[in-house]
Amino acid sequence: MSSTAASSLVAPAGASAPLRIGLFAHLADHRGAVEQTYLDHLELFVHAESLGVESAWVRQFHLARPDAGRLGGLPSPFVFLGALASRTTTLRLGTAAITLPLEQELRVAEDAAVLDAISGGRVELGLANGGQPQTAAAFGVTPIDDREKSRRAYLAAVDRLTAALRGHPVTADGEVLSPARPELADRVWHTTLTERSAFETGRRGEGVLIGTTQVVPAEISAAAYHQGVEDGGVPRLGLSTWIFPGRSREEALSRAEDGLHAKWEWARDFLPEAHSTAQIADRLTLHYGTADDIAASIARHPAFAFTTHVQLQLDGLYRDLEEQKDALELFTTEVAPALAGATRAAVAA
Repeated sequence: MSSTAASSLVAPAGASAPLRIGLFAHLADHRGAVEQTYLDHLELFVHAESLGVESAWVRQFHLARPDAGRLGGLPSPFVFLGALASRTTTLRLGTAAITLPLEQELRVAEDAAVLDAISGGRVELGLANGGQPQTAAAFGVTPIDDREKSRRAYLAAVDRLTAALRGHPVTADGEVLSPARPELADRVWHTTLTERSAFETGRRGEGVLIGTTQVVPAEISAAAYHQGVEDGGVPRLGLSTWIFPGRSREEALSRAEDGLHAKWEWARDFLPEAHSTAQIADRLTLHYGTADDIAASIARHPAFAFTTHVQLQLDGLYRDLEEQKDALELFTTEVAPALAGATRAAVAA
């Protein structure tokens, strides 16, 4: 397939813009050492650009607990994305997401602005509320226990961040962010775990990022987001889409079994019960099997009708980088064209 764009292969019915294809990574997939994970994913993202993938998204993950099997991920997305910017020319650079309560919002604005400047305006700034209490304590942050107060504090911090990006004064004597990046303030996204926060994000005119393991079903959050988008607004909904190809569904599920059960140990406390590997795959929203199987599975997902950006996940189940590259090529050359022919419900904003 030419590099002219997996990113424009799929057009939802009734929508004016095509479905965008991005690649999302946790960078916690340590087949050797965390350093090699970073280097492998830099290579994978560069390869993604050559296949026409539009965007790269990386998750922020603080600290590690080796004695509990938690080896850590990527604590500094802007550093990683700066390296990626120097290796690419068109790939958009997304954070999915910066945990804002653990940061100082003006420093986030500065880092994002510098990255946006040196990359030619390619940054997509994903933000999140939350942070585990023990992690917050390590950063000297006192968590807000009240959910409503926490939400208000988070949105106030987002507003200060975007005001700084737009060039509004940040000190009493009129100092401003340098460089100011007003356009970046219009490329803010939020992760969401509740129907209400999804609706509010739509009302704010910002993008929403929906993961594979949601306490609230993804389609509920997606519908709420679209209901919140004002008339004339352009929705931006990124849906994490985890795939694992195989010669058949049975063969793929067999090879994925160990990785699925390992992830289930983390997710089982907040998802419905599962009593087989196939049920675990369903609870974790894994699309697996042949290219046609994967395309049909994605198209059947209730949140797909609302999706504007597919964020492809290729981590956790793969043996090596080459296997991930093969899966990415399968998706861009076979799955995405099949999705282009899928019937998708028109969604009113």
